Amino acid sequence: MKKSVSFLLCFLFIAIAYSQNIVDSLQREGVSMLQQQQFDKALVTFNKLINLQPSNAEAYYNRGIVHASMGNMALAIADYSKTIELLPKKTEAYVNRGSAYSGLKQYKQALDDYNKAIELNPKIAEVYNNRGYLYRLQNKPDEAMKDFDKAIVLNPKYSKAYINKALANSESGKHKEAVEILSTLIGLNPNFAPAYFNRALEYTQLGDKRNALNDYDKGLSLEPGDVPALYSRAHIRSESGDNLGAIKDGTALLKLDPNNAKVFYLRADAQYNLKHYKEAVDDYTHAVESKPEYWEAFIHRGNAFDMMGKYEDALKDYYKATELHPEAVESYEQRAVARLAKNDVTGALSDLSKAMKIAPKDIKIIEKRAILWAAVKDYKTAAEDYSKILEIDAANIPALNSRGDLYVKLNNKEQACLDYRKAEALGSGAAMSKRIFNCK
Repeated sequence: MKKSVSFLLCFLFIAIAYSQNIVDSLQREGVSMLQQQQFDKALVTFNKLINLQPSNAEAYYNRGIVHASMGNMALAIADYSKTIELLPKKTEAYVNRGSAYSGLKQYKQALDDYNKAIELNPKIAEVYNNRGYLYRLQNKPDEAMKDFDKAIVLNPKYSKAYINKALANSESGKHKEAVEILSTLIGLNPNFAPAYFNRALEYTQLGDKRNALNDYDKGLSLEPGDVPALYSRAHIRSESGDNLGAIKDGTALLKLDPNNAKVFYLRADAQYNLKHYKEAVDDYTHAVESKPEYWEAFIHRGNAFDMMGKYEDALKDYYKATELHPEAVESYEQRAVARLAKNDVTGALSDLSKAMKIAPKDIKIIEKRAILWAAVKDYKTAAEDYSKILEIDAANIPALNSRGDLYVKLNNKEQACLDYRKAEALGSGAAMSKRIFNCK
């Protein structure tokens, strides 16, 4: 009888050990898949583990990480909650559940979890960083800054805390302070590409394009495939007149993202600036094929057609732009130019009038219409347009001289002389000559 009991106990111990081996194996397998970002396989593995051992807190915790990684925050919260039920002092579960709540914009619950994590272990830098990020989302910059500073004190090389602290400063308009913070991070971690990309953004905000480009160059040497950084560098290069550099970056971007309408548009603008009009038309065409509502691309393709002398094609694009965006001033302005090239003066005047309704204080548009009225010898209406300019800018010397010339044509020398004298008083030598010739 004693031998039988001993045998049964021995068999039970073997069964338990075997079962535990399976549990341990599944745990290792699931964690490995999680680390390799094989989330679907990891989920299947942790499901098996939980079915085998429903009280395994680590299995719920790891499955929560899987759900969060897959964007299933509600399921992640449920698993972290189960973990906390089984292991009430597991700090990481509160931290992760707080992040999941934050992702769902349930900020009160997130804050409660971060506070609980800090109560359990006040020396985890990540918790302060996460809580600081939460304060940032809630527009509480002072609280956020304190938490980022605490995270950095606990871990002086914690890159995320530096990045978040810089962003908090940036959002408050403190771009120089953000640059200093990111410079400190770069000194600690010179191979951390996001630090260069973020500092480049701050330099851009400060109008320092040279340093911004240097940072994009350094960051992209570390992470050549970063699409936002490539796009930003291309944009700055284009604005700085480095059209060849912008084209190079645009081409690299399109290898990574072949249907990006914004990149085609940017590269097309650079081609246009280099007077490569055919190449520009090709890129603008790709842009509108990828994004049919891209009215800006229709306007600029119209400009390229215009420069190639293809006025009918240009007009079609300008009409399409006004159809997509009736308030697009540039489309009417440019369509007026194309109509003039076809000797359609009436149509050009109509388009400039439409542009003026949208932008009644745009002096350049008013001036164009005034010149056109004068060209068709409607001097009175032309003078009225120059009067509109002078209502906006009373010291506009060209408008004073031009209106004076029109008053001469209208045989109103008294008003002409008034305009010439005003322009002369503002320093116009041409007005002085006109005044001497026309006025006693």
